[in-house]
Amino acid sequence: MDWHEHYHTLRTLVVDDDPVVCHALAGALADAGLAAEAYMRGADALEAEGAAPVLAFVDVVMPDMDGLDLAARLREKWPGIELVFVSGAADSARVIRALQLGASDYLVKPYTPEALRLCLSRFHERLALRRRAALAERRYSTLIQNVPLLIFRLREDLSLEFVNHAVQPMLGFSPEEATAGDNWLSSRVRMKDRGRVRKVLAQAFASRYPLTVQCRMVHRRGFDVHGILKTMPRSPEPGASALDGVFMDISERIYLEHSRVMDEKLKTIGAISEEVAHEIRNPLMSIGGFARRLSAKAPDFPETEIILRESLRLEKLLERIRGYLNPVAVHTGPLALGPVLTAALERFMPGLAEADIAVQALFEPRLPEVCADPEILDQVFSILLHDAARALTSGGSLNVRTFATGESVCASFDYELRSLRDIDPERLYLPYEDGGFGLPNCYSLVQQMGGVMTMTREGGSAVFTVSLPRCDSGQEQAPIWLPLA
Repeated sequence: MDWHEHYHTLRTLVVDDDPVVCHALAGALADAGLAAEAYMRGADALEAEGAAPVLAFVDVVMPDMDGLDLAARLREKWPGIELVFVSGAADSARVIRALQLGASDYLVKPYTPEALRLCLSRFHERLALRRRAALAERRYSTLIQNVPLLIFRLREDLSLEFVNHAVQPMLGFSPEEATAGDNWLSSRVRMKDRGRVRKVLAQAFASRYPLTVQCRMVHRRGFDVHGILKTMPRSPEPGASALDGVFMDISERIYLEHSRVMDEKLKTIGAISEEVAHEIRNPLMSIGGFARRLSAKAPDFPETEIILRESLRLEKLLERIRGYLNPVAVHTGPLALGPVLTAALERFMPGLAEADIAVQALFEPRLPEVCADPEILDQVFSILLHDAARALTSGGSLNVRTFATGESVCASFDYELRSLRDIDPERLYLPYEDGGFGLPNCYSLVQQMGGVMTMTREGGSAVFTVSLPRCDSGQEQAPIWLPLA
């Protein structure tokens, strides 16, 4: 119950059919600092209105109502009330019955001032203990609800018994929505990871040790939340059937690891590309020139056309490599991601509509600003939309989303792969590949703005995600010239 801050405001009932005893006890309690009220009939005490009393002294034997019955009804009306029974004889049967009703103390008439003082001293101790317990419970609840971890309790049928408030910012659902659904937790796990997670949860119910599995959860808005799911050891108490666990969001770490791996790969690619471009440029130009002169002298030779066509293809490859390695002037500053993406979509909408491509845009409101260059970011979005239009060719749907995760603000482009189905996602970022329409340069531009671009495949669909850092400063930065490798 909600205890008052000051002792003298604690409402106390005294119920005794003897008026002398009733008023004397009420007076003694008032002298001790309690807000005491005297009643000589149990029915009158039950009809009392106002704030809930915290303590009641009840005479065991009264003509209108038995004291034990009155105590039960008082406890029913005010569940948090403490009961002290007052009786002229310490009847063991009545004492046992009083304890069964939850009596806190027993006072034998005629009581002495010392006996009453000890009774109130014990009440003081219980009151302080309750306050400490309530404070500890509030602190524990605050910690559980506000810790940046998804904390849950699962029943054996995998339905949620409890989940803390972290589920809202982490996955987009309220605790009430999550606990209302059957198998909600496992249903939010990405399909490719679901079998492993269910296997670990089944093992955890039979294990005395914590188990851990890395998996991806799907946010309400459709993007992946990478994390580690860990179960706690089962309670050894008989009949305990619930399983406690936590889910920790590690999306930022995954993106950073992916970025570091790609950085190392691209440094190697850059060094190799420079050497290759330097070594083959002059011989290639000689071969191309020879093929053109030979074609002019002997136009009927088909082999000449093959040499010329392959020379032109290699020259285009060298141009892609040179463009990929050239540094770009980057002017980063505070920028709202939504308007830039909206403008790019508006430019492409006529062509997408003509190709019968359905576009669904879902922008999360009140997103933080990002640190980016508006012109480069517009170029990135244009490349991704152009790539989607070429991949979908005619028909199909494109889902565009914006959302925030950790320290990043993201934009994702989700569409069916079709002809790109068999292409390795990592090779799409290499300047040697023809499969991605400008994607290597797109990756390079995002990286030079301090962001990360990733691609995942779900079934026959590709999901390209551009993650940019939140902007904490309102001052525009000076241009930065950064080579990719």
